[in-house]
Amino acid sequence: MEKTLHRAGLFIVTGYRHRKALTGIAGPMTRIATVLTVLFALITAACVAFGAYFSYVTLLSANRAAVEERFTVTAARVATTAELANSLGIAVASQHTLEELVAREAGLDAAVRSIDVADEHGQIVFSSDAARQGTTLPPRAAAMVSRRIENDIGAAIGRVAVSYDPAVLQRDAAQLAADIRVFAVPAVLLAALATGLAGLLIAGNVGRALRNAGNPAQWPASAQAALGRLDRAHAAALVGAPAAGEAK
Repeated sequence: MEKTLHRAGLFIVTGYRHRKALTGIAGPMTRIATVLTVLFALITAACVAFGAYFSYVTLLSANRAAVEERFTVTAARVATTAELANSLGIAVASQHTLEELVAREAGLDAAVRSIDVADEHGQIVFSSDAARQGTTLPPRAAAMVSRRIENDIGAAIGRVAVSYDPAVLQRDAAQLAADIRVFAVPAVLLAALATGLAGLLIAGNVGRALRNAGNPAQWPASAQAALGRLDRAHAAALVGAPAAGEAK
């Protein structure tokens, strides 16, 4: 029985010592939590920054589609006129009124560089830029939209191409970037700051909890009373005698 009490006393004393060791690890634990907080703050800021970048790319694509739709409407108007004349038996190359039409349409929008009308062989027969007449219209090119000219049975008999100034897209891209920076930069900073403050608050609470756990003076009264009973039990177990309270 005496050996059992002695072993129990040693076990309790070991646990008591471990409790005291909590105060020693409070500092390292707080430092680790602080490092993790900085890391999470950087990750949060990076996520917000990537979100802003993807928003910029999405808006840039939408803006490009809107700009090109504007010029596609112009090409459609010219193509519709050519198709109407073709339905009356006038071949595309013989529709000389298209020369005036493309010149007028090009003058309506300063961003339009040229409007070309090509026949079924891709040869430019009419253009708002006289230097382009007689050249071959490329199937596709940067800063250009096109629309097929079809006959009554849907076969291609020509093509209308509108070439525009790419500076239009560049100006819009620069404006979008400036607008997004106005919101993105504060959002990144606020996200990093909020994450950092929350992490530092948690780290402080962890360190304080560990220090309190190793300091009985910070324990509740009931826990301190229980500790007093354990201390008396420790002493009794180590000397092999009953505690004073129990003798009574």
